[in-house]
Amino acid sequence: MGIRGLTTFIQSRSNLYMEKYELHDTSLILDGNAVACQLYRWHTISNDCFGGDYDKYANVIRNFFHLLFDCNVTPYVVFDGGYEKRKVATVINRMKNKIKSADQLNSVTECSISVFPLLLRLTFLETITKLNIKILRCDFEGDSEIASIARTLNCPVLSFDSDFYILDVLYIPFNTLDMSVKTSRTKINSEEYLYIPCEVYKVENFVKRFKGLNKTILPILAVLLGNDYVKRSIFSSFYQNLKMQKCACPKEEQKRIKSLIMWLQNETIESAIEKVLSRYKKDKRKFILSKIQNAIQAYNNLNSKYLSYFGLEQPVISDGHATVSDLSVAEDESSVCEEESEDVSASEGHSSSCDEIFLDDEEPAVDVPSIFFEKFRTCQYPPCFMNILFQHKYYCEPQVEMSALPNSHEVNFDILSAIHKILTDSDDPLICIGRTEKERVGRKGVAPCDIDLPTLLEIQNLNTDQRKQIFFKILKLNDSIDTFLQSFPSSWHLLLLAIKYLMARSTISWPLVYSILLCSVILKHVDKHIGFHRSVKAFNKRFGTGSSSNQSSKESSNSEVSIAEALGEISYQDCKSCMRTLISFFELDDRTTIRSFDRSLVHSISQFQSCLMHIGQLNSLLNSPFLDFVVSECLNCTFLYYSTKNFSKRSDLDDYMKVLLKNSPTILHSYGLIIKKVKEAACDNILSIESRQKRRRRKKKKDVSTREVEELSSGLLTDEDSLFDPNNKFAVLSLSKN
Repeated sequence: MGIRGLTTFIQSRSNLYMEKYELHDTSLILDGNAVACQLYRWHTISNDCFGGDYDKYANVIRNFFHLLFDCNVTPYVVFDGGYEKRKVATVINRMKNKIKSADQLNSVTECSISVFPLLLRLTFLETITKLNIKILRCDFEGDSEIASIARTLNCPVLSFDSDFYILDVLYIPFNTLDMSVKTSRTKINSEEYLYIPCEVYKVENFVKRFKGLNKTILPILAVLLGNDYVKRSIFSSFYQNLKMQKCACPKEEQKRIKSLIMWLQNETIESAIEKVLSRYKKDKRKFILSKIQNAIQAYNNLNSKYLSYFGLEQPVISDGHATVSDLSVAEDESSVCEEESEDVSASEGHSSSCDEIFLDDEEPAVDVPSIFFEKFRTCQYPPCFMNILFQHKYYCEPQVEMSALPNSHEVNFDILSAIHKILTDSDDPLICIGRTEKERVGRKGVAPCDIDLPTLLEIQNLNTDQRKQIFFKILKLNDSIDTFLQSFPSSWHLLLLAIKYLMARSTISWPLVYSILLCSVILKHVDKHIGFHRSVKAFNKRFGTGSSSNQSSKESSNSEVSIAEALGEISYQDCKSCMRTLISFFELDDRTTIRSFDRSLVHSISQFQSCLMHIGQLNSLLNSPFLDFVVSECLNCTFLYYSTKNFSKRSDLDDYMKVLLKNSPTILHSYGLIIKKVKEAACDNILSIESRQKRRRRKKKKDVSTREVEELSSGLLTDEDSLFDPNNKFAVLSLSKN
């Protein structure tokens, strides 16, 4: 949930509240959403401005969990589920901030602005699933469930959520974790063991610094400070009468926290609630009490209903926490918001008034089949399914895109409409909430799906072929698509369906299609032969700085072999040559300027990511008639961006590929078979290379690289295509100097 300013308050006094801790030989509960984001933010060298580098991120995830395994730590990962209605206002506000950041993000502002990639959490989930880590998705918010499971296992929690300073568990803030393994010896018999250095927070260390403060009263502190569910502005009448304490930090937020703690030192939970309520008129007190009551209930959850998913039994725990008697809610939040002060700081993350646009609907009474919860809680379904089922709403995750163009998710509204119909068995429209124009957030109704579709329960009784036919019907693809897919390994099917679907509904260029397919060949096959390499420096350190002209250890096969056979014949030597030629496309070009940043290309990449995600969600809802795609084996958006920019300059892409991959004949052969098949199945509305050439204007003469000069002499480049292009990634040397 998050409590305003509490992380800063604790960490600025870490010497008082934190202890050094050696993480080893224990279970560990991971807050999945928080850890996924922190691993990406602090440990993944990825370029958000292009859409994210999922292969790099997956490599970081694997390395992190191997550190835990080395130290004999058994991880349990718990994810949040859908949005509770009371959290929607916070979700909308965060969406606005993300849209603003995405609009400002480019290759120059990359270092100062961050926007999490669309498929970040999916990449995290699929990577840890491959590592056979125990996972769970809560129906809604998961913090209290995480705390309850941690108490059952008597182990620490790893997260970066300030709620865990209140939840009375052994809490390891992620930013205190040293991503390395140290060696030590036991004091008893001097046996050597490995551990990860970190710091741990204990509630006892916090409350003992404030004489008279009891940990059972801390939920009152949390609710009065405000979190994702409760606006602090609701308690403005209370704050007007609170004596403010002096604080080393001049910020008002930090003074407020200290003042509340000092006030609570002399209060019981009952007296504190009574004094808070006394500041309000009688007709408002029931609502305020309900807010406090719900907060206490959330923070004092002792028994998790999800223990069985981890193979754990429900322990008998005595309830030593204070409770508040049940009272019905007589009023809604808007009546209190209107009467209370509107002096709310921007740091709260809430709008100053209740947003009627998004909070007008009550959650419908839904008769949900048990199979839904089983699949949802075992992470077979994405969290958005809970929102679709209970709210009839879908929240469009912001991406880097062109604000002048429609939301990149709109191309998938037909898929979302079908998902909505299957989940709800309803003809009601689905409401999609997301960017409408520039930085605005609005709602858009999606027409009900007019296709005859089975219910969720009926799907469970259908065979694979029947579920495939439903899949094709929703995507509006004819039966010939199945013949096309059979030419490829099963791991390629959903990727190809996403390309095919996008071709029929948007203008996608052939250079981008070529890049997507080449990226998949590298991530699926080249990496398996030579290992993971994404920087020129690291690659040259291992394989040397030789040229790419090494002879292949194996000549290309004849054209009669299948694509799967051709991919299986890719040689180690060819993989080295291929990566030596293409590895520069995986790195950010420091010479890229704001003016040269191609936001329209990034918009197309964002559309493709959205297609891939929603087609994957439809596949999971239909009990996976196709093998799930692996994001980290499909997408490195930095590569897609730079390779597409490069390919867009070529007069003949097929001839260019023959030169680009000439030292990797087995890769060239398999890639050529893939391109040939995709072209045969292509739609008419795909933007042709020839039409792009006609639209290209002559550019002013610029410097060019040695590689460009070689390609010019080979006849693959024209003056108009590359030498005079100011966006040329390889422009470093002038022709006159050569």
